[in-house]
Amino acid sequence: MAREYSSATLSPLKMGRWELQPPPLGRVSVVLANFIAVMVFCFYKLNTLDKWSWETVGYRTGFMTVAQLPLILLLAGKRNIIGFLTGSSHERLNWLHRWTARTLWMSATVHMGFWFRSWGRFNYIATKVRTDPLTQRGIAAWSILTFILFATLSPVRRWSYELFFVSHVVTYAGFIAAAWLHAEPEVKMWVWVSIALVVFDRVARWAMMVWSNLAIFSRSSSRSNSPSSSLWANYATFAPLAGNVTRVTIRNPVISWKPGQHVFLFVPALAPFQSHPFTISSLPSDNKIEFLIRAESGATRAILNHAGKWNTTIDSDSTRLVALDGPYGAIRPLRQFDSVVFFAGSMGVTFTMPLLRDIVEGWKGECNGGSVPITKHIHFVWAIRSHSHISWFQKELESLMRDVEDCRATNSKFRPTFEISIYLTSDPHLSATSPSAHGTGLHIQRTPSTASDSSQTTSLSPLVSWEKGLSSKSPVCLRTGRPNIDNIILSTLEVAEGESAVVVCGPSGLSTDVRRNVVSLSDERAVHKGTGAQGIYLHVEEFGF
Repeated sequence: MAREYSSATLSPLKMGRWELQPPPLGRVSVVLANFIAVMVFCFYKLNTLDKWSWETVGYRTGFMTVAQLPLILLLAGKRNIIGFLTGSSHERLNWLHRWTARTLWMSATVHMGFWFRSWGRFNYIATKVRTDPLTQRGIAAWSILTFILFATLSPVRRWSYELFFVSHVVTYAGFIAAAWLHAEPEVKMWVWVSIALVVFDRVARWAMMVWSNLAIFSRSSSRSNSPSSSLWANYATFAPLAGNVTRVTIRNPVISWKPGQHVFLFVPALAPFQSHPFTISSLPSDNKIEFLIRAESGATRAILNHAGKWNTTIDSDSTRLVALDGPYGAIRPLRQFDSVVFFAGSMGVTFTMPLLRDIVEGWKGECNGGSVPITKHIHFVWAIRSHSHISWFQKELESLMRDVEDCRATNSKFRPTFEISIYLTSDPHLSATSPSAHGTGLHIQRTPSTASDSSQTTSLSPLVSWEKGLSSKSPVCLRTGRPNIDNIILSTLEVAEGESAVVVCGPSGLSTDVRRNVVSLSDERAVHKGTGAQGIYLHVEEFGF
């Protein structure tokens, strides 16, 4: 029931062409609990209607405003104790950082309002603003905080991440300075604690970056991607792919990571003074780190331009020194679930593909040992615009299908079901009237977004070649249109003998639809309510920050 409530969302608010999707109720509850707690501490046993108490309210709300700073800065850190204790990574706490900061802005506004209200009785506001340095510093701190509030709204962050990041760092420093100058001596310690938390986070990150990027810490004695005499460990090659995507490869990396984790990538030769988070799309067993980076603007566009300019062999001039900060991110091990359903929208596959490969890798080990795997059902759904995007993970898909076939041939007890559904949402090369491709094991269907499982067969001749050599029992099913999320999840739950996991990464619309369907099916099946229906674990990985 707690899972249902925390993942449930209210109906979207529509204003003309705009649609605002409220956050999940779990997040709303946490934000409201924090806001109510702060307001109670601000006004407890104070009479706001008594004009002689207004300055007391001003003092109390000011102290509470400064006291919130450590929590906000703690949530902003990449390595913080809250994430360690809760098993969450920084990106999954970032929303809480933003909303606690908005609560701080509210208490700061109340603090300023009650002082103005008290001074207003004597027409003293203008005089205080003009002559009192303490008041001037307080107004400066509030003004900077207000700017930060609007500059961190989602449209601004999406418009220019680089500009947002620089402005955020600069305005944060200005706000902390103004807050320290404005605060009373007895509460300055909270400002110092906030500064100490930021310094600790930076020092910890720099220390980890040194360990992650120097060759002396490398586990590999031979480094094929870097000069033999180089002190630096990480050098990357760049290869352009379809859809304005670049494959960045770092061989024999120093760091170890788990599937689904991400790092901050810094390429000084192409984008100096910038680092961006990218999901690692490879497994540790590959002995290389790979990123698939779609070009937008700024650093990602510079990376694509470089990849298109040079040859992409390891010894070519396309090789560049890179720095890694991480890894970050955490997800429950998926090998413990009976059934797993993956949903990926376009580049979201960089998160779901390594998780899928990790489960199949576990299958291989269990098959060789003669044991029966815990995970018995996998359905991997990938929605892309064009068939050319399959090339991003063509080799991995082929390898997965061969591994599953080998497991079935090696271990007679191996009976898990494995299905891959790729949906082409807007590919002009598809024809609704051409005959289907036979003998390739590639099932091609046309499935409208509102249709049921029955669908019309179509042609996909440009894709047939990559499937050659695979068994006719290949689990790949190629469709046009959009996935019927409800049917896909329900079909998996109906055959599940234990707890299931649903993992989604993609655009906000896809994540919202998956979340709603999981909550609806959980309620419909009365999971953990005495019916015997097994639980559903939902993990939503979101783009950006």
